[in-house]
Amino acid sequence: MADRTLRSAAVMAAGTVLSRLLGFVRIALLAAAIGTALRGDIFTAANTIPNSLYILLAGGIFNTVLVPQLVRAIKNHEDGGRDFTNRLLTFGFVVLAVVTVGCVLLAPQIAGLYLPDELHDPARASERASMILFVQLCLPQIFFYGAFVLVGQVLNARRRFGPMMWAPIANNIVACASIVVFLLIYRAGDTPPTYTTNETLLLGLGHTVGIAVQLLVLLPYLKASGHTYVPKFGLRGTGLGQTAKLGIWTVLFVAVNQVTLVVVTNLAIAGSASDSPGAKAGLFAYSTAMLIILVPHGIVTVSLATAALPQMSSLAADGDVTEVARLSARSIRQTLAIVVPAAAAMIAFAYPIVTLIAGYGSGKNNLQLMAYTLMALALGLVPFTVQYFQLRTFYAFEDTRTPFFLQCVIAATNIAAAVIGVRVVLGEEHLRYSGVALGAAYSLAYLVAVLMSRRVLARKVPRVHGAGIGLPLVAMVIAAILGAGAGRVVLSLIDSATDWNGPLTAALEIAIGGIIMLPVYVGVARVLRIHEVTDVVAMVTSKLPGRS
Repeated sequence: MADRTLRSAAVMAAGTVLSRLLGFVRIALLAAAIGTALRGDIFTAANTIPNSLYILLAGGIFNTVLVPQLVRAIKNHEDGGRDFTNRLLTFGFVVLAVVTVGCVLLAPQIAGLYLPDELHDPARASERASMILFVQLCLPQIFFYGAFVLVGQVLNARRRFGPMMWAPIANNIVACASIVVFLLIYRAGDTPPTYTTNETLLLGLGHTVGIAVQLLVLLPYLKASGHTYVPKFGLRGTGLGQTAKLGIWTVLFVAVNQVTLVVVTNLAIAGSASDSPGAKAGLFAYSTAMLIILVPHGIVTVSLATAALPQMSSLAADGDVTEVARLSARSIRQTLAIVVPAAAAMIAFAYPIVTLIAGYGSGKNNLQLMAYTLMALALGLVPFTVQYFQLRTFYAFEDTRTPFFLQCVIAATNIAAAVIGVRVVLGEEHLRYSGVALGAAYSLAYLVAVLMSRRVLARKVPRVHGAGIGLPLVAMVIAAILGAGAGRVVLSLIDSATDWNGPLTAALEIAIGGIIMLPVYVGVARVLRIHEVTDVVAMVTSKLPGRS
């Protein structure tokens, strides 16, 4: 079972790696085209709203409630779950269409929620107008994101994991193409924070068309999986009433996250919109740093969790809580074997990482603050990873009520820490550090969440032999600190002896840091007998040429 999980995860990870690389190409092009200050924040905010709704939905009803329902339908229904799936897809498409149309009509009000007081000044009406038009153009992405998740989860329930991870590549290609056209037509560099109508149409529609293409790529795979979609209306007698009942708590879960998103986006834009002098770390810095820390999450965590959730759901349905505990813990340990050193590397090599991704055009002015933002967020990557798996253990038991209350704790902690950090600790004088403060608030919130969730989860899943993560995690942290520290020392010596700078130099520094760090991490892991690390190394080396 573990080997099957790893193989499925490897297929998904391959597509995710390429998609993430193209995603960072898109960020680099955006940095060159529109900069990383307020002009970049306006587009980032508009494109983040539907993007965040997709993430919320993917972690909500479509991704967490429907997978167990689909698995049970495929396993228990005489028709292999075909009728259930068709009614589910039809219902989902209709709901998404209604929600999307409603959001587009309310675009000015939605945009206003995300704008800080600094941009509600009448003198800044042009910036607000740019934001509203971008939001109107980007909000249709909600339908395409949601439909993509629905179709993708049907494929996942049928054990076809690869297409959902490979399809975003098409989205990134289309988005990158629109930015390249933007660069060819319009002058890049330090420009006013407002956009012309043609600039807005090109960037906004280019990114929305990319999401539509991402959905279209999935459709042939749905038929190839053995399911032909036929629109079917009506919910009675399908068991969807149970899904709807479970979904109530997930809708509330989504609502809590949405409140957090509004507050964080508002505070982040406040940093770049402030009158404080010097470089600023606002929404672009925070969003870019978030994308960076989500690289190991998307490649490793999501892949293993997606592959493990159907198995955990099946075990939970059979009442085998002991195996649920072991599978969950094993998946967490396997993930942390890669996530822990990744987090350590982001902290040790933060400056060259952000330089490589956003060190172009006017983005060069914000690199130091972007690096600090990345470091603050990277501190929360490990607790975020553990919490991600813990929530999916609840979902395997069809428990969506408990995750809602846990998410309330996360949201309350994040919001309180964010508001205090930005508006009280930083104040108007240092508001340009808002991205850094928000990163620290995020990390604190997930640390609190993990500690609380483990206590609650222990009531549902017993502590059994082979289901611990505490000691292996401590050992991984020690190995990662020693490895990253060695790499940082070498880079510091190089920096003191040379006058290197720029994205190409940053790529070389990252390579050198990695070459130093990885052997130290693996060596210490062997000494400390961290089996998950040695298993990952053995799996990778077995794929090298000349190895069987």
